[in-house]
Amino acid sequence: MIYDRFENLDLYCRPGSRLHRALVHARDAARTVADGRTDIDGDRLYASVATYETGARVERRFEAHKKYIDIQVLLEGEEVIDIALDTDLPVLEAYDEKRDVMFLKPPQHVASLVMTPGCFAVFYPHDVHRPGCHLQEQRRVRKIVMKVAVE
Repeated sequence: MIYDRFENLDLYCRPGSRLHRALVHARDAARTVADGRTDIDGDRLYASVATYETGARVERRFEAHKKYIDIQVLLEGEEVIDIALDTDLPVLEAYDEKRDVMFLKPPQHVASLVMTPGCFAVFYPHDVHRPGCHLQEQRRVRKIVMKVAVE
C-alpha cells in the first residue's frame, strides 16, 4: 500500500510505467470528468469515476482484489479509507472474478487514511481496505479509481 500526496509521486514508480501513467491520469483528471469507465489501455489500465455519499463504517465492507492494483483519488470532498494488515480475514462474499473483488469480515485492528483532493492511495491485491467511510459526517464525494492490471 502507498499513501501520499501527488508531489511525491515520482518516489514510487518509474515514469512511463503503467502505475506512473495511472497516477498521472488520476492527478490530472478534471473535476468535470463524467462518471463511468474510461479505457486508457483496455483492461490493462482504466479509470472509473463515481459520485456518491460517504457512509458510516458499519455500512461499508472491507474488500480485496486479485487482478488489479487499485488507485483511489478524490476529485471532490473527503472520506476515510480504513486499512488492515490482516490477509486471512474470513470471507463475507466470495471472490467475483468479473468485478475483481471479494468482501471480508472486519479485522480487530484498523488504521485509517484521510483522503482529500491531492492525495492518493495505492492498494495492491493483498491490501485489505474499506473505502467510502465518513470522516466526520456524510459527504458527497467524486472519486476516480484507477485499475492497473497486475500481470
